[in-house]
Amino acid sequence: MGSNRLSRRNFLKTGIGALGAVALASCTPAEPEVIREEVVVRETVIVEGEETTVEKIVEKIVTVEVAPAGQEPVSIQADIAFTQADYGLQYKVIEQWRDVFQQTYPWVTVNLVFNDWTEHHNKMLVLAAANELPDFIEVQASRSPLWIMNDVFLPIDDYAAADAKFDMDDFFAGIMAYYQANDRTYALPYDHGPSILAYNKDMFDDFGVEYPDDTWDFDTFLEQAKVFTTDETWGYGNVPGDWVLEPNYLKPWGGRLFNEDETECLITMPESIAALQWWVDMKFEHGAIPTAAQGEVLEAMGGIFQSGKVAMVGAEPWFAPTWNAYADFRWEIAPWPKGPVTRSAAGLGSGYGMTRNTDHPEETWAFLSWMTSSEGLSFVWAITGASTPPRKSVFEVYLQAAGVPESAKYFYEAMNEYMEIGRPITPYGGEFTSIRDREMDLINTGAKSVAEACADMKADGDPILIKNLDV
Repeated sequence: MGSNRLSRRNFLKTGIGALGAVALASCTPAEPEVIREEVVVRETVIVEGEETTVEKIVEKIVTVEVAPAGQEPVSIQADIAFTQADYGLQYKVIEQWRDVFQQTYPWVTVNLVFNDWTEHHNKMLVLAAANELPDFIEVQASRSPLWIMNDVFLPIDDYAAADAKFDMDDFFAGIMAYYQANDRTYALPYDHGPSILAYNKDMFDDFGVEYPDDTWDFDTFLEQAKVFTTDETWGYGNVPGDWVLEPNYLKPWGGRLFNEDETECLITMPESIAALQWWVDMKFEHGAIPTAAQGEVLEAMGGIFQSGKVAMVGAEPWFAPTWNAYADFRWEIAPWPKGPVTRSAAGLGSGYGMTRNTDHPEETWAFLSWMTSSEGLSFVWAITGASTPPRKSVFEVYLQAAGVPESAKYFYEAMNEYMEIGRPITPYGGEFTSIRDREMDLINTGAKSVAEACADMKADGDPILIKNLDV
C-alpha cells in the first residue's frame, strides 16, 4: 500500500478514457422503452460524372430513436458540489455517465453545474428561499436533515416504488437515516464510508507488533499503542470529537451523546464520562496520543499519519488517495476495536435528491435513479476507487479498484454490521456542534476535566436541542 500504487487522481488521468467502454459494455442499466420508428429522409448527394457534376435528391428509409409519443424535449439542471483538490478529474467521470444517460433518454438534456463545496450548501438554501432550486441537487449527509426541514426535497418513495428496476433494499441500512424523516425518503446516497482503523505496517513490523484484526478490543488497542509510544513516536493519532464522537468514542463503552430524538444531551451519563476519561488517560497518562503542540509538528511533516511517526489513526475510505500518494510507508485497514459494551463506528457520505421546484419530476427521477443505480455507482465511484459505495451489490467492484487497501473488506463489514450515523442529524444539531466542539477542545487540551466539560456541554446544549421537539 505504499506510494507506488495508483492514487485516485493518477488512476483517473490514465484510465478515464477506458471508462466509457466499461459503461457501455457492462455498466448500463436496462434501457427504457424508447420508441424506434422508420422515417423517410431526403438528402442531397453529389453525383460526379466524367464530364459533369450534378446534385441529386434521393430518399432513404432509416430507423431513429424518438421520445415516447407526445413527449416534448426536456431539459433539467443538476447542481453538484465539487472541489478540484479533493476529487481531481472525477467530474469528468460524472459527465461521461451523464452522456450515457442522454444517449439512453435522447429527449432529456441534463445540464451539470459544479459548485464549490464551500458555497454549495448556502447557495441551495438561498435558492430554496427564493423557490428557484434546480431540478437535482447534491447534499452532504449531515446537511440533509436541515434541507428536509427547509422543504428543499421532493420525496422519492412513490417514484422508487413504481420503478421495478430500482432496488432500495440494496442500500446499507446504516446510511438511510440521514436522508429520511417522518417515514419518507428525500434523497439517496452515492457514497458513504465508515470511520475505522488505519495502521502503519512498517511501524508494526519495526516494533514487532502483530497487525490488528477483528479480535482486537480496546484493552488490546491500548496495550499495543503503548508499545509504539516513545519520545518521537505515538500509538494513536486522533482525539475524541466531531461527527464520530458518539459511535466511535462513546458507544463502545455504552455512552451516548444524545437521546433518540436529539432533544437532550446525554454526555453526563456515567458511561459517557467513563469513555471520555479512558481517552484522556490514553493521551495524558500513557502519552500514547500526541499533545496539541506535538500534533502541530507532525502536521508540518505532512500530516499526523503521513509523518510516519504515528502507528494508528481513525480512517475513512476517502483518505486512501492522499495516503497512497504521500505516505512513504505501507499502510492498511483494520476493524474499529470492540469496546466493553459493543463495537460501533460512525459513517458519513453524500447523496442526491430531487427538489420541490422541479417541473420535470419523472425525468429528474430517471436521472436520480441512473446516478444511484448499481451501474451508476460502479461507473462513477467504485471503478475508480474514489469512495466506498452505499450499495452492497457494488462493493466487489470497489474492492478490485486501483489504490484501494487490500483489507478494504473491513469497510464492508463495518458498513454491514456495526456502522451508525454520526450525529447530530436533527435540524438544530448544527447549533449544538459549536458547543460540543468547544468543550471537546478543552477536554483534549487538558484545560478542563471531563466531568466539568460534560456538565457545561449539557447545560449549554439542552436549550438548543429542546427546539427539535417543534420540528
